[in-house]
Amino acid sequence: MKVAAILTSNVMDTICRLPGVPTHDWCDRAAAGLARIHHPCVALCSIANLDARGFVTNLELVGASASSDAQPVASANTDSIVRGAITSGMVKDMHLNQARSNIVEGQWLGWNVGTLNEDLWFVTTASQQGLMPGRGPSLLNRRWEWMNPVDVLLGAVKVPSDSGTRMLLVEVASADAGFRDTARQAAVLAATLPMLSKRVSQAFDPASQDRMNWLTPRGGLLMWHLVAGMKVPQIAALLHRSVYTVHDHVKSLHRKLNANNRGQLVSRALGHLGPLDMSLHAPSKDMDSASAKQPDALSPAKAKASRG
Repeated sequence: MKVAAILTSNVMDTICRLPGVPTHDWCDRAAAGLARIHHPCVALCSIANLDARGFVTNLELVGASASSDAQPVASANTDSIVRGAITSGMVKDMHLNQARSNIVEGQWLGWNVGTLNEDLWFVTTASQQGLMPGRGPSLLNRRWEWMNPVDVLLGAVKVPSDSGTRMLLVEVASADAGFRDTARQAAVLAATLPMLSKRVSQAFDPASQDRMNWLTPRGGLLMWHLVAGMKVPQIAALLHRSVYTVHDHVKSLHRKLNANNRGQLVSRALGHLGPLDMSLHAPSKDMDSASAKQPDALSPAKAKASRG
């Protein structure tokens, strides 16, 4: 129980660091946290709608990550929160992409989720469902055939939505013999799924499917620098970009996150303002012009002149 409690704490720590806004690598970041359940392993995380038969009717996002000794936290020296967790042993990008690409809209998920009520989670294993590799072809086997895992831990939890069919789906696979007994890992996954569901509902507004407003990994990195309290000139020096280029990116962040000031942007990034709904109101042109007058947008020379 002590080990399970420690593992749960470690995974919860990464979940709490997930963005409160939609990013293209959100599920990769979530998978990086879930990959701390066991070492070595690969975690797959997806946000999708399932019909009564278990077919994927709307696939919003899929992410994958391998377990790694690297801590999956944002820092000034990384381009992505999961950069250090992409490779682990023989796991390569191509393997992770293969796992991602086998979650296909319009196809059966590959395992039975069952009936879930609001806020309830479901955890099982491939062996418990009779879907282990070597027992005939299946979508689940195809997804993990490159690894030949001893078992695959499966988890699902509902994400609040009008349709009632939106779910967060998790698969954790490992070829390690120690993964044959997954009771501890299953307990950790069951403890963390409700929190993951809440983070999904905070970051992804089901009414907004426009990926143009999602942050890229580079935009996410800029956002975390701002959350850390860095000024535009500091970020520009760190990223080797001009102050004006970075300031343009900051204005774009304000528009995408529907934030009228830096405080709102930080609160939105941390998930403190609830789901992002661009239909409520958009940042006005006055906000952009006001942002352009902020002292941290000035070049060092202009800032010195203004003080003089």
